[in-house]
Amino acid sequence: MRLFLFFVLLCCKLTSVFGQDHLEAKMKSYDLSKPYANLFVHFDKNVYSNNETIWFTGYLLKSNLQSGYTPHVMSVALIRAIDSSVVMQKKYIMDKGIALGSMLLPDSIQTGNYYLAASTDIITNGKPITLFVQPVTLKTNIDPKFKANMKLMDVSKKETNVHQILIAVTSKEGLFLPKPTSISYRYGNSYKNAKTDVSGQLLISIPKQDQLVDPNIYVKLKYEKDSTFINMPLPQPKAKASVKFYPEGGNMIVGLPTKIAWEVKDQQNRPMALKAFLLKGNEVIDTIETSSYGIGKFQMVAENNHAYTVKLVHSDLADSVYVLPKAIDKGLAMNMANAVVQDTLKLTLTSNATRKFAIRIHNFRESFLYIPFDMEYNKRAIKIPLTEVPKGLVTLTISDSLDRPMAERMFFAHYDPSEKIGITTDQTTYKQREKVTLKLDLKDIEEQAIVSIACVQDNRLELKKMTDIESYSYLSQELGTLPLHRNGYGFADQEYLEQVLLIKGWRKYTWQDLQAANPKDTVQQHLSLLKISGRVLKNKKELNTVTTIGMFGNNTTNLVNTNIKGHFDLNTSDLLTESEKKLYLFANEKNKLPYTILVNDEFISTNEKIAQNLAHENTVIPSGLINTTELLLKNNEKATRLKEILVTAKNDDRFNYGVGPNPCGDYVCSYNILNCPNHSGDPRNTRPVKGFSYLTAGVKLVYPGCDEPSSTFFNINPLYLHKEFYINDYKEPQEPAFFSTLYWNYATLLKASTPTELNFYTSDITGKFRIVVQGVSDKGVIYSQKIFEVKGN
Repeated sequence: MRLFLFFVLLCCKLTSVFGQDHLEAKMKSYDLSKPYANLFVHFDKNVYSNNETIWFTGYLLKSNLQSGYTPHVMSVALIRAIDSSVVMQKKYIMDKGIALGSMLLPDSIQTGNYYLAASTDIITNGKPITLFVQPVTLKTNIDPKFKANMKLMDVSKKETNVHQILIAVTSKEGLFLPKPTSISYRYGNSYKNAKTDVSGQLLISIPKQDQLVDPNIYVKLKYEKDSTFINMPLPQPKAKASVKFYPEGGNMIVGLPTKIAWEVKDQQNRPMALKAFLLKGNEVIDTIETSSYGIGKFQMVAENNHAYTVKLVHSDLADSVYVLPKAIDKGLAMNMANAVVQDTLKLTLTSNATRKFAIRIHNFRESFLYIPFDMEYNKRAIKIPLTEVPKGLVTLTISDSLDRPMAERMFFAHYDPSEKIGITTDQTTYKQREKVTLKLDLKDIEEQAIVSIACVQDNRLELKKMTDIESYSYLSQELGTLPLHRNGYGFADQEYLEQVLLIKGWRKYTWQDLQAANPKDTVQQHLSLLKISGRVLKNKKELNTVTTIGMFGNNTTNLVNTNIKGHFDLNTSDLLTESEKKLYLFANEKNKLPYTILVNDEFISTNEKIAQNLAHENTVIPSGLINTTELLLKNNEKATRLKEILVTAKNDDRFNYGVGPNPCGDYVCSYNILNCPNHSGDPRNTRPVKGFSYLTAGVKLVYPGCDEPSSTFFNINPLYLHKEFYINDYKEPQEPAFFSTLYWNYATLLKASTPTELNFYTSDITGKFRIVVQGVSDKGVIYSQKIFEVKGN
């Protein structure tokens, strides 16, 4: 007869009956001794091109930071993946856990794979306390000065121990280049430099290397002042797969039925879908398999004095056998039919050992339920209400009377994949340059929310690089790298979550660390704030008197006093300036020439460390970019660029075409609009002239001028205010409108049962567009998306 033990909310009274829960106090101490803050950044897309603006909103989701350590600055760095170079970095205000910002990509930026790394101004033990990394791809709308491609060549039977790769370089018209191209390449532990021959070709012979985690060959090509990168994965010899087994609860136990999850990855850490044989000794007892996520499960009862192995069936793998963990004689077996549940958790316990246990539901930082009990029978089915348990990932641990863990399993409480935000458009199909009316309806299950909104060309959201706030906050932030979901939105797929929770656990925490927690270790002494400081030298020597430095470039001129040796610290308020503007320091002395100002921006050195760590921490996925034209935008996604012509006239900026913005960051587009958001980085932009009138927001205004700093002014990275997104109705028919981001809104307040209506326009780009809405609500985080299509007129 199957019995059910139903624990009601009176379980907290059971604690006092069966004994004090001393681990609860240790969890609180452990939590305070391990400060954390979770940051998520919503970027409008993950595929950009030169001259485009990256729009983003940062959300501080969770934090246990003590007072005095509230983040006030969010830093964003653009890091090139191939060489870990920090290409751009900027800082933005974070207020009440939200940061708004944008970055304009320069015309000359190289194409390829990059990371956008966001962190705050709080560090612990020299590292950012929170780090969010978004992989992105940069393309270009400019025809490259030269084209390059590479291909793998067939080798003779005598040279089977080498790879031969042919690299060919031509002009953009497909002609021979008059000079050789410099080439440097890296494969495994080999680094070499070479040059192309007179026909623009280079044949590379590389010895094969076994057991490579990264099978790609990376090639940098440089011709005169222009350079680019290409890469290609090379064939690898058959190698063993990485196979791991995860008995549910933690152990296989002799004589007790156990569910065993298993995971298979190749040498490059990619999941593998395959079949295998389960063997007891030399006898095949079952055929098992993994899904497309490389995860599978099977049930078995281990017998004493028998070894169990798995033999993979896959032609691309080296023939090998993998041994299952040895079964223990006595213990507790756990069977959780579903680990993704709503309000009630069901599980079955089977024991051939002691019958006095305690059930604890916790997250290693806080204990939510503690239920000691006697197990009267060898098998018991249990239901636990989760009223006191928060939404998200938690762990169920069953321990003995000495608080030693006997079985453990992670599960997701209060799972609800239903739509939190209704997104509707007035049409499903639009024409070019047509008005779109968007309505957002926050469902009644939420009371209010703050969300950021993006509407972008669908192919600018690369599937393998998609990150949503729900999957990140509830899953990735706690579990680390997860298998790539088939549509990029794993949180909404309950079966996917069930598979992941079979093999993932609390990797950040251990019972040993918890037991060692000391109530005295609750002061977060190892936290500090990143600073921007500097010192002033006179004639390259240290000062011996107080001086004053000024700041030029923002709306006001701030003055800061140094100490007697010339050292100074800058506050957040001192560095505020408008987006894309420059900020300079100067010695506030009548004769400025003898003075030099040296700045120590700790954000810069921190971003350099982040870049180097990313090179070691990120999983390498074999990918090919064998032709430089693959990162060139299609013709129907870009305007025709006119040939750049430089016309100059002495002492007259009115004819200084092609020079871009002035030192203040101001420019005029070909339609006489000052700082036109549609033509940032356009080579036809000119510098505005003091006293001339230009259009600004539809009104003609006189430009007040820009005083160009002299050599006595020293550049400093400012703290940027956010720039508003410009909604264009494209009324000028001759003006090209190839914009992949149709709409961006940093932060909009939504209220339940009160629809919010927004308007924007389609551009000249046709095809599918995706609306993404995500942010924070009074009950957690929310995400929703919708697709519509734009057809040609």
